[in-house]
Amino acid sequence: MKKVLFSASVLFSAAVCSAQKTDVAIGKATYEFIHLRDTTYRNKPYTENMVLLLGRNASAYRSLTKQQQEEMMANQIANQVKTATDPNRLNLTITSPGLVSNEEYYQYINDKKLYTEEQIVNYYLVEEPLPTIKWAIQKDTMSFGALHAQKATAHFKGRDYTAWFCPDLPFHNGPWKLNGLPGLILEASDSKKEVQFKFTGFEDISNLNQSILPPADDIKTTPQDLARLKEAKAKDPAGFSKASHGSNSGARRGAKLFMGDIDPNKIVSINVVKSSSPNTRIINNPIELPEKK
Repeated sequence: MKKVLFSASVLFSAAVCSAQKTDVAIGKATYEFIHLRDTTYRNKPYTENMVLLLGRNASAYRSLTKQQQEEMMANQIANQVKTATDPNRLNLTITSPGLVSNEEYYQYINDKKLYTEEQIVNYYLVEEPLPTIKWAIQKDTMSFGALHAQKATAHFKGRDYTAWFCPDLPFHNGPWKLNGLPGLILEASDSKKEVQFKFTGFEDISNLNQSILPPADDIKTTPQDLARLKEAKAKDPAGFSKASHGSNSGARRGAKLFMGDIDPNKIVSINVVKSSSPNTRIINNPIELPEKK
């Protein structure tokens, strides 16, 4: 577990007294996300490292693994361009990124809103009411290094969850869509251990001045329309991708992030090395299950 780098009293003061209009991250929690997506391979669950940025009112939950993969790919390309014998004829070799989450979740506690960004070729943003979770706080306690946590249980999205929250960290947020406890949710798992959020560390990042805000250029949509987009992509992936690239909000972060200012006309070939990630695309056990009638 990473060393906890913060003063609880200072952090609490910053959380309560901050008056900035745009919420700024003052804390960062990291988690190992484990999800048994494919029940035919129970010994090979989907795994990913996630990060939760925490502000006075808002939080942003996204893939840390995805960020690390993007940085690795950008460095691979930059190094090959730098050492190329002929900068006008580039033969690039890159490692294919492993399977990672395409969703980011933005919780706004005071406004009771949840924004979900999802990439389906383009980037889409859905606004919904923040889910209300009826937690039952228990007397059980557990320590996570120097952090002391208390147990809570709830039924949410078709699963029975046990969570451990830290009252000394004054945030009502948690990983994914979990929220509503009097302290940061450090760990949570469903009763079958098919969905797990394992705490790996916390840092005070109040000196970084990092804003928490959903991207302004995402395409705004509704949950219903997003579901229809997913269905259309599943039926005709190639056609959907071709049609979607006509939008200005296409894979805007991708090519620019990896290629930078490289003239595409100078690229002769790109050799893609297969990722070693064991994660599967098969999902027969989604994180959100239908409620039993």
